[in-house]
Amino acid sequence: MSLDLREGCMRWEALFADLQVQSAAHRQELFETEVAEAVGLEWSRTMLCDRFRAHIGHQVTLQLRGGAVVMFTIGAVGRDWLSGGAGVQAWLIPAEAVVSVTGLSRKAQQESSPSRQRLGIGAPLRVLAAAREQVVVRGSMGELAEGVLVGVGADFLDIRSTGQAQRITTIPMRALSSVRSAAGLG
Repeated sequence: MSLDLREGCMRWEALFADLQVQSAAHRQELFETEVAEAVGLEWSRTMLCDRFRAHIGHQVTLQLRGGAVVMFTIGAVGRDWLSGGAGVQAWLIPAEAVVSVTGLSRKAQQESSPSRQRLGIGAPLRVLAAAREQVVVRGSMGELAEGVLVGVGADFLDIRSTGQAQRITTIPMRALSSVRSAAGLG
């Protein structure tokens, strides 16, 4: 009888051990599901500019509205824009003009400065206007204007052509696909 009792105890111990293993596996599965949901929720709040910000200094290939393709090294990122270089030219690109990007990893970095979080594309455009930079402005239909950036409003910019007529071309911000330096053009 004592042998039967020991076998019964061992069988129960094995059952309880199996139950503990199943419970641990279930807890691990729940934990992994919760982590996946949390990561998915966090990722769903990530903006494209957060992805660009995590890749400052890296080269990416951007396809822009209107078909232009730019191999671009990201230099700075704002709330709704990115800037950087492609060859000898500096570029400023509205994030909404980007159709696709090749070369980003799955990293993202939110802007930590509240003041920089508020800087829309008007801020770097105003810096260029104050410096009277010569630029080429492109939209979805191609080149919109080339000349000196002379003013930036809330939703437009003014370019003074450098030709003899020196006329002002006003371009709505929503029409921009890129602003690039005229350096290196010839």
